[in-house]
Amino acid sequence: MSRRSSTLTPLLLLAGFLVVIGACNRFFGGVTDAVENILTPRTPREAFAHDSLEIDLPGEPLVTGWDTAYRRALTDTLTVDLPYRERLRYPAAVELSAISVRFYLPPGRRLTVAARPDSLGGPVFGELFAVGEDDAPEPRDALLRWKADAPQFSFETTARGGQQLLLVVQAAPGERGTYELTLRSDPVLTFPVAGASTRNIKSFWGDSRSGGRRTHQGNDIFAPRGTPLLAVADGRVSSTKVGGLGGKTVWLRDGEGRGLTYYYAHLDSQLVRTGQSVRRGDTVGLVGNTGNARTTPPHLHFGIYRNGARDPYSYLTGPDEAAGTVSYPLTEAPDAVPERGKHYLRRSPERDRSVVVRELRNTEPVTVLGATDRYYRIRTLAGETGFANFD
Repeated sequence: MSRRSSTLTPLLLLAGFLVVIGACNRFFGGVTDAVENILTPRTPREAFAHDSLEIDLPGEPLVTGWDTAYRRALTDTLTVDLPYRERLRYPAAVELSAISVRFYLPPGRRLTVAARPDSLGGPVFGELFAVGEDDAPEPRDALLRWKADAPQFSFETTARGGQQLLLVVQAAPGERGTYELTLRSDPVLTFPVAGASTRNIKSFWGDSRSGGRRTHQGNDIFAPRGTPLLAVADGRVSSTKVGGLGGKTVWLRDGEGRGLTYYYAHLDSQLVRTGQSVRRGDTVGLVGNTGNARTTPPHLHFGIYRNGARDPYSYLTGPDEAAGTVSYPLTEAPDAVPERGKHYLRRSPERDRSVVVRELRNTEPVTVLGATDRYYRIRTLAGETGFANFD
């Protein structure tokens, strides 16, 4: 063998070895990625980042900015009340792609959240978390997530006293246009008295009874004698009784997964029997004033029980009214605080109850992210996020 051949052989072997190693890395790296995705499926937000932002390439500025924006939104403490509407810009920069709001959902309410992109918009991702007052949840702890092609979801809390929630929304960067975010709540139960509403409630939870020896554990809904009483949910009649304080009563066990029992008292007539299955809206009895209500006008005493009595009022309140309009047009959004007047960065889009972060300096540069009612959602050069009124 020539000296030249003996020199080339090790080099060729080394080159071949490196080619094989590279191929194995690509193959097994792909297999590892696939296995990880099976064991821990990507969320819709993560899948978009992986497919569209090349999240598998570490150190990419776009990917890093996307993840940083999301994690910052998890820690934001901006708070709103239901119902809520906000119009938001698609972010020009990836670090502005995620926003969040914290809010309280009362017991007995079904939350509906939706994002509606305009014709120019790209995908929008939403995730809902249960939080404490200042908690920052972990990404994997989301209660709900929506898909990019169906940007909405509904949620009903099972917590006795309602629940503090955090909604994080992240929009595809670099898109033009805007999208509208709406949050509202509706009662999970059918109102128990036909043709009535909360306006007919004349005695409330906690009212004094028996000279202060006990408190009222329900709501009294007044209506003419003989008015139909309706099943507030699908369920099964667990008991019908005659006598005692409640007079003629019906106990209905919830069949929709809430673990609640509903109590109808002072009925004129019971129209169901123990063990009977009923559907939401079926008539279970008629309004009367039996039992200790015989000296009062006809009404239904309605109670809710699970490990003790619960205040029924938020379960009975009607659907949220439409959220306020967005008064500030995003097409004319400023890029700085007005030259005159006092303007404040707030945690909530309201004046009276909102926490003031600080007073903004006149002509201070800001980036407008969205608008709700008469407040802009802004970000300062220092990275602060909040609401500001520029009237």
